Amino acid sequence: RQLPLHGNVGEPLVIRYQVMRQRRWVPAFGLFIDEIFSGAGSRVFDTTRSRAWILHVGPGETVHGEAVYTPLHRGRVELTGFSVRTSFPFGMIRRSRRLSQLQHVLVYPRVYDLQHRVISALVPRGPEGLRTARRRGGGDDYFGIRQIRTGDSVRDIAWKLSAHRNDLVAIDRARPSPPRVRIVLDLSTPTEQLQVGSDESFSPRELEERAITLAASLVKAVTAAQLEVDLSVLGFSAPQLGFRGHAFHVHRLMTLLAGLDLDAPRRTGQVHVPTMEPAGLVVISPDRIRPLSHRPDAWYLTGRQLADLIVAPSPKAAADVQQDKPEVAA
Repeated sequence: RQLPLHGNVGEPLVIRYQVMRQRRWVPAFGLFIDEIFSGAGSRVFDTTRSRAWILHVGPGETVHGEAVYTPLHRGRVELTGFSVRTSFPFGMIRRSRRLSQLQHVLVYPRVYDLQHRVISALVPRGPEGLRTARRRGGGDDYFGIRQIRTGDSVRDIAWKLSAHRNDLVAIDRARPSPPRVRIVLDLSTPTEQLQVGSDESFSPRELEERAITLAASLVKAVTAAQLEVDLSVLGFSAPQLGFRGHAFHVHRLMTLLAGLDLDAPRRTGQVHVPTMEPAGLVVISPDRIRPLSHRPDAWYLTGRQLADLIVAPSPKAAADVQQDKPEVAA
């Protein structure tokens, strides 16, 4: 079995199988390969029409087959084994073999396209917008003076200072830094203590999953807008990964969200968010907002608002948002 690096809720996940025929004279025909799911794994994937099929494997040949699964819930999925069977020819002879191969795949939360107004509202303006970082780079602002190096442009030479020192020196430019957005996912309230009315169509656990989905969608949207993002999770001992905007950073944040175990004990207390941090701030809660007293400029969103913030979805996607009942893989 050959697994991809990760999967995404609601998107096809392709599992490949490498099959080698060791016999020297007899080929194999009509092989069906099925995953053997047990426990939480059987609830994570939509297994409808997802087996792999290989028509022919010649003597000594190696071929590949693919099975397509659709993850329904986020989390870590343990795969224990799979079965290979054939009934060639015409179902007259049936043979099967169970193979054990312990692996796991991480399923990221579902990601929706958010409305443009959401990102526009979160982008810092004025002194918190585009600024100069205290690092070397290829910007226009002055950073310092250094010895000239091969490849420097004539425009980078500090002519007056070079004449005074009788040596060629160049101007070092500062690196421009894009606006930043900090996302705070507030999961400090245990599931059973969330405020959900008896007339509402979703459970407290579903609200938590919607909040996680909203955080994942914001991470994708912010980085797609070429902004830097950091994620803080209240209630769990999640690491602080810092402000970044590249693809690997998004992968780490998605891994963090996918690995959240909502059945684990929660930690109380607020995350430390600097008062004068030059970054936009959005706080996401499952049921209701809990304002931060030291950051009056923060934006507050809840899991209930997910359907109102995404781009007008297709009828099926809208039904997923309204009726989805998320579970977490063990």
